[in-house]
Parts: sequence; C-alpha cells; structure tokens
Amino acid sequence: MSVTQRYGDALALDDVSFDVHQGEIHALVGENGAGKSTLIRILTGALHPTSGGLEMDQQALAFSSPRDAQAAGIGVVHQDYHLFPSLTVAQNICGVVPVESARKRLLTDRAAMLKTAVPLMADLGLDVDPHRSAGGLDAAERKLIEIARALVLRPRFLLLDEPTAALEPAETERLLEVISRLRDRGTGIILVTHRLGEICRVADRASALRDGRFVGTVAKSDLSPASLTALMVGTEVVELEGPQHPAGDVTFTLDGLTLRRDTTPIKLEVREREIVAVVGLVGSGCPAVLGALTGATYRKEVQLQLDGSPVRIRTPRDATRLGVGSAPEDRKRFGLVAQQSIADNMALGSLSRWSRFGFTSRRRLSHHAALLRERFDIRCESLDQPVGSLSGGNQQKVLLARGELAGATMFVLHEPSQGVDVLARRSIHEYLLSFAATGGKVVFSSTDVDEVRAIAHRIYVLHAGETAIVFDNTGPSRPTRSQLTQAISADPRLSTPSSNEVPA
Repeated sequence: MSVTQRYGDALALDDVSFDVHQGEIHALVGENGAGKSTLIRILTGALHPTSGGLEMDQQALAFSSPRDAQAAGIGVVHQDYHLFPSLTVAQNICGVVPVESARKRLLTDRAAMLKTAVPLMADLGLDVDPHRSAGGLDAAERKLIEIARALVLRPRFLLLDEPTAALEPAETERLLEVISRLRDRGTGIILVTHRLGEICRVADRASALRDGRFVGTVAKSDLSPASLTALMVGTEVVELEGPQHPAGDVTFTLDGLTLRRDTTPIKLEVREREIVAVVGLVGSGCPAVLGALTGATYRKEVQLQLDGSPVRIRTPRDATRLGVGSAPEDRKRFGLVAQQSIADNMALGSLSRWSRFGFTSRRRLSHHAALLRERFDIRCESLDQPVGSLSGGNQQKVLLARGELAGATMFVLHEPSQGVDVLARRSIHEYLLSFAATGGKVVFSSTDVDEVRAIAHRIYVLHAGETAIVFDNTGPSRPTRSQLTQAISADPRLSTPSSNEVPA
C-alpha cells in the first residue's frame, strides 16, 4: 500500500507505505494530526486516496464505500462507540451483516440472531445476557460487542482504533488477551493506540507517521516506549513525577453523596492550588462525584461549599457561572458541537462575553481564539473548520481552551488525556500543573494510573460508592504504580493500611 491524500492545498498523507500480515499485530502510532485518522478512513473505504491505492494478495483494491472494505475482508472497531443503546446485545452484534436478505432474517428471526451472536460472545469472554439492552453495559462490554460485530463477517484484517481508551487495568488486560487470541488464529490486527506500554506487550511490529509521512517501523525485539516516542516525535518525552508545588487551604468541599444503601457518604475536599484524582472500578462512584461538580447529575442531598459559602450546582450552566470548566468522558456527544467551528466551540462557556444585542463579535472572538490555539498547540488548518474534524487530542485541547476563555478557576475532567498522543499528553499535564500552581483547582478521574501519579497531589480511591483510601501523592510517601493499581482493583478497606495513606 502506498497512498497520498490532499485536502485542497493541505497534504494529509505524503506517499505513505504501510503493510500488515495475517497473523500479526501491527501497531500504528503518531501524534494527533500525524495522519492516522486519514489512513484509517482510506483503509476502511470511507475515503478514496488522492493518489496511490491498496493491495491485498498482490491484487489492487478500490473501495467506493465501507461496505466494499467489509466485502474485501477488512473490519474496523472505531474509537467512538457506534452502538444502538435501545437495541439488545444480539441485535447490535448482528446488525452489520451486509447481505440484505440475511440482515432481514437475522433482525426478525431471534433464534438465528442468537445462533450468530452467542458463540461470538462466548469466544470473546463476553458474559452478558444477549437480550439485554446495550445502553446499560459498561465500557469494556460495549467495546467487546463492537469487536463481536466486526467479527460476524470473519474479516482477514481487523483495525482497532484506541480499543482500550477509558478502560480500567483489568478490563484492558482482558481486551489485550482477546486481541492476542485473534492474532494467533490468523487475523491481521492493525492496532492504533497512544498507550505505548500496551504496544510493547502485544505488538509484533509498530510503524509511525509524523506530519503525514511514514517515518519507520520498529520490530518486536526493539519495541519500547522510548523507541516509539523517539520515532513519533523525534525526541524523548519523560513522564512527570507528581506536582512540585504545595497545595493551599481547603476552598471547595463536596459532602453527603450517597450512592448505595448502608454506605458512608462520599466527602471530597479540594484545596487551593491542588490537583485531586478520583479513581475506582466501574460502579465505584467516580462519574457521580464528577457529575455533581459539573451539573451533569444533580442530587439534592449533596452539599457543596465554595470558599466557606454553600453553593448549588443543578445544571452545567450553574457550574460555569461558578468558574468550573469541564471535559466529559464522551467529548463528542456531551462536550462539543461537532458541526460548529473550533472558535465557536471555544466560546460556548462565555457567549455573553462575545455577544451584544444577539450579535457575536467575530473579530474579538477570532483574536482570542487564535491566542488559545497557539497556547494549546491546537493542530488545525483554520479556526473556522468544524471541531468534529479534529483529532481526539486536539478536541480535548479545545475543551481546555474553552475553560480558559471563560475564566475557569476549577477544572473537572474525565480522562484528561484519553485518545491523546504522548506529546499532547505531556502538554495537557503541564498546563494543568501550571493552572493549579497559579491558584486553580483540578478534579479529574482517569483509568490511567501513570497519569494519576504524574499530576495529582491526592488520590481518592472509591469502592462500591464509598471512599476507601486517600493517598498522598507528594514527596517520598507517594504510592508506587503497583500499590495504586492494587488499591483500585481490590477493595483496600479489607487490607492493612500502608504508610502513605491519609485518613479518608
């Protein structure tokens, strides 16, 4: 395969060559904006290259639609979920059969549908009721359903775009085992991920793109986070070792959040200049804590205090008025307006600042948006392009820029670096540390324990709707990676406290 893709005068892919064998896991890496998304669209038939083309078994391929790619034996599981939440698990799995008569038969014949779906679910270790609605499943279960749906057509090659994003460590292990098993059965896997440690564990080879160009392939024997980072960005990027500035006095508290009967209500304290992480397994209560701070969910029993005075956050608008900037877990559905421009999305938290008598001052907005584009290194052709056209990492930066533009004094973030490359991840972490060091507050949740250890002052570990442990992540007492992983995965309330725990 060798392809070139232009968008007007912009060169997205410059004669990129990429090959993958059946029975191997070939990772594709690169910074946000390096061209990975464009290459994925070409491989899956969503985009026809400007020049060049694809080959399989030394035969040229020409896709006019994703269905052509499916027919040729190429399956895909996208980073964003593409399930129908009101349909059952079995209906979601069987809904991609391309032959119309077969599709109609499967959608109307429950027995035939179960005959197709149940063996695939068992093979992937997906232990859920096939009659259950897909909308009530957790992140790992939804991802396995999408893999099962792609496998209905028995593809020779399967493209997985950020499959472990937002998955907990145990769920990630489970999914990586599935991917390795598919490889061992002869399926060619194209793995796109920013989690370099996972690549080193399961990939047979890894190829990198930089600024739309192919820059090299690393063999399994030479795979390491350092070698992959150097190939992607041309320099070494070292993980941060926790915040270096001290936190101040408590200025924000959440109290009385009760998620289950017979449990101690969750209480959260946030100090001035502090970054607080809230972590736990699915069902632990992390989304409820962040939702109470952003107005995404409202519970009357929750008591909030800001600078010693009680406040109410019933809606996201209330949160914005109190100076809370946010980034939801599903930024495309709940954080951004995909068809609106980058500049307009930046302004959504401070519309009154740019409007008079119902008219927006485009000149003032464009000026400030341009400054934020430079500050956050948002990779785009123009601030007028739809924000949905950006890579995931650049979309995350737009959300941070929105909070900055609105004058946020506190950020509440789900998965701050989800889908973000190693350089952008470092940039986001440095911004949050700088924001906190100059008086701001940050509360975030993350399934990436390295990210938690990199930037948090304190770490709240939740289990079953209760605060189990609060770790101090500063100085010599900070928890090790294994200690934090173990605390998240196993209920620490049942074990002996360690020296780096502080009272919950």
